[in-house]
Amino acid sequence: MTQDNTKAGWKIWSLPVRVGIAAAACWLIAKDLKWAELKETFAELELWTLLVGIMAFTASQCLLGFRWWLFLRAQQIAVSLRLAIKLNFLGLFFSNFLPSSVGGDLVRAWYVSRYSSRKMQAALGVLVDRIIGMIATLFIAFTAILLFMRGTHLLAIRRIGNAASIIETISVPHLILAIFIGIGVILLFHKALKSIAHRVLRHLVQLLSQFRQVVGVYYRHPFVLFWALALTIFLQSMVLTAYWLIGRSLNIVAPLGYYFVFFPLVWVVGSIPVSIAGLGILEGGLVFFFVRYGGATPEAAAALALCQRLTWVAASLPGLVVHLTESHRHAGDSK
Repeated sequence: MTQDNTKAGWKIWSLPVRVGIAAAACWLIAKDLKWAELKETFAELELWTLLVGIMAFTASQCLLGFRWWLFLRAQQIAVSLRLAIKLNFLGLFFSNFLPSSVGGDLVRAWYVSRYSSRKMQAALGVLVDRIIGMIATLFIAFTAILLFMRGTHLLAIRRIGNAASIIETISVPHLILAIFIGIGVILLFHKALKSIAHRVLRHLVQLLSQFRQVVGVYYRHPFVLFWALALTIFLQSMVLTAYWLIGRSLNIVAPLGYYFVFFPLVWVVGSIPVSIAGLGILEGGLVFFFVRYGGATPEAAAALALCQRLTWVAASLPGLVVHLTESHRHAGDSK
């Protein structure tokens, strides 16, 4: 099988596989829900809390655009703040609405590379922006675990034997390691992904060289990284507080600190591109955590997860406007 055929074959099968995973995950959640109780739970939702959640998440996307703009300035890429925010919303729209293998980060990278002669470095700046966001998310999660859930064994599995019950504890780092090992096994044995891995390896040296130059820029501007991390922690805290208000409206008794654990962990796992915009994976993770540790009913946890999805979809609408009007293509935005 040639590389072109392998690549074409992967493109054909990747979307159905991801749709299948999303559908299976949603079915696993839905099959145990009591729909009458879910309807009653939504009836108790106070509309103003949902509006606060939408506004908080939309504002966070503006701040994320500002964070990315700081990185672009450090790289001396002439992009206006207005354009950076537009491209950030455009990427959010592509991530949440289009069932394709093209993620929002790739959309941002493609457009911003047009404004710099160092196209690869401009694109890698998007990767650095994503890494900083992931670091901040993990920092929030593990700090909250130490403050609010110390001694709690996350993802504990109870197995009942003939004589006694045995508690097997799987730590979050072990879970993340297992996920990466699983991905590695797939890369090793699946022909299509193996071919992709070979192509990536051939370009790895060049990418590492370019990435080192990008990191060097931020090393010379340490305050950019500091303020980016601080801004990310602030905006994620704002969004998590808004989701806590929604949860209280849904009669979920879990304290605010639990939200700073459950949501970030689910966001990290949901960022692995095995589903369409994390559909089913994100919702299933929230239902698991809030039912097992947060004292919520499955219906209340599912309602909270759906509210999160609704805030994301609503915040993506400015990206739809940018896409339809093509305002991100206007030359004036780059000045």
